[in-house]
Amino acid sequence: MKKHEFLNQLSAQLSQLPPEERLELLEDYEAHFVFGKQNGKSEEEIVSELGDPHELAKEALGERFITQEPVYWYHDPKKPQQQHAAAPAQRRGRSVTAQVFILVGMFFMNIVLGPLMIAFWAVVISIMAGALAGIVSPALLALDMVFHSVSPAKWFASIFMVGLGILLGVGSKGLLKGALFTTRKYLSWNYHLAKGDA
Repeated sequence: MKKHEFLNQLSAQLSQLPPEERLELLEDYEAHFVFGKQNGKSEEEIVSELGDPHELAKEALGERFITQEPVYWYHDPKKPQQQHAAAPAQRRGRSVTAQVFILVGMFFMNIVLGPLMIAFWAVVISIMAGALAGIVSPALLALDMVFHSVSPAKWFASIFMVGLGILLGVGSKGLLKGALFTTRKYLSWNYHLAKGDA
């Protein structure tokens, strides 16, 4: 099989992808041919190394792979209009009794998990507040100088607090991301469980 035939078959198999994504994949395979030719390989050898276009498309599409006719991302006047197949039957919802039991279970579960989530957020916020306090400690010490005399030990402690505040600030960034991600996932799970999707 030659390069042109290989790329045409692959393009047809990848027709389920949006045009930009398909073009990017095809450019990657085009680069394989350029690199292979620079190393003295023939088009047939490169195609042999790459493998079957159908299998490559199946791998690239993953769960989106459906064996069907190519998808046209534009209107083709030559192609006859087809009737869309009826949508698959909707999944039956839960019974009222099951839904009530799930909601009651969620209520008791959230009595325990809700305060834990609040405590987690309290720790994150307190670490961030500690970081901020450490960073602004020289300004607070300068303010204290207006009313009292300040010993050198306080200045050294203030410098130490700035360093500690910076380290806490850097660490709290990841902690904040984790807290936001966990909270979003937890609320989404609760929503889907109550709605009957989970």
